[in-house]
Amino acid sequence: MLLLRHMHGTPAERLPLAELEEEAVPRGEIIRRVSSARREALLGALGTYPVESAYDESAVSRIRTFLACADPFRRSDPVGHVTASAIVTRPSADGFLLVFHRKVDRWLQPGGHVEPSDASVFETALREAREETGIERLESPLGDAILDLDVHPIPAFGTEPAHVHYDVRYLLTTEDGGALAPGAAWFALADVAGVDRDGSLDRAIHKAVANVSAR
Repeated sequence: MLLLRHMHGTPAERLPLAELEEEAVPRGEIIRRVSSARREALLGALGTYPVESAYDESAVSRIRTFLACADPFRRSDPVGHVTASAIVTRPSADGFLLVFHRKVDRWLQPGGHVEPSDASVFETALREAREETGIERLESPLGDAILDLDVHPIPAFGTEPAHVHYDVRYLLTTEDGGALAPGAAWFALADVAGVDRDGSLDRAIHKAVANVSAR
C-alpha cells in the first residue's frame, strides 16, 4: 500500500523534470518526453489489468488503440483524450467520496484531464482527487494498478465539440474526516445507485469494495 501525502509521486513515477529544465531542454521537448513516458507506463498497466467482463476487454482494446495516436493526453484533441479519476473510499469501504459536476449535472468520482506536468495518469488521479475533495492524506491499496476503465462519449458543450473520454480509474482510501471541498460529499454504498445514471460508477465502486474487502 502506498501512503500518498504529496502530489510529487514516487521516484519511479516521475521523470527528472527539474533536471531537464536545468539542462535547458526546450519546454516542448520536456512535454513530449513526459507524454511518451506516461504512455509507456499506461500501456504497461493495461497489460496487468484484470479483465473481468466483455466490457473490460473492449475498454482495454479501445484504449490501447487510442494510445497509438500522436498525443492521447492532449485535452484540445477534438476526437478525445485519456482522463483519470479515483474511487475514494474509507478503509472499511462503508463510504464513497463523490463530487457534484455542474457541467453534467451529476455526482461522479473525482477526476479530470491530464496536465502536461503530470508524470503519470495515476498522478493525475491523485492530483484531481485532492483538488476536488479537499482531502490531502490518501492511500493507494493497489499502488498504481488500474481499478477500472471506462470509455464514454462527452456531449458538445459551448465551443467544445462532442468527443470521447478514455477514463482510467484508480482506488484510493482515506481516514481523513476533515472538512471537504465545496461540492464533495460522502455517500453510503446503498445510496450510490440512486445517483449513478449509466452503471459505470456502480461497477467501479463494487470493484473497489471487492478489493478493499480482500485485504
